[in-house]
Amino acid sequence: MLVEMLTGGALVAAGLVLGRLLPARRSTLRPPKPVCGCGHGLAFHDPASGTCHGTVQQESKWDYMGDPVAYKTAPCTCRQYDGPTPLPTVYAQEVTG
Repeated sequence: MLVEMLTGGALVAAGLVLGRLLPARRSTLRPPKPVCGCGHGLAFHDPASGTCHGTVQQESKWDYMGDPVAYKTAPCTCRQYDGPTPLPTVYAQEVTG
């Protein structure tokens, strides 16, 4: 029983030491998604006028406690896209030599 306890303790200690010595894994940063404050993506917004063509759900009925129980679909009232600006796409010709 003593040998098993010592083995378990040694494994725990080895794990702690390795965890402290090895460099931490860093998660890769993902580019921000082009989502407006209204929750719709850049594709829902008209580039010329800026208005949103998406729809939102509005509460239409409530129960006796005041909690919504039914929703209706309405056009989004967002007037301009305010999310992150995507980088421009650049097309380059293939270099042949």
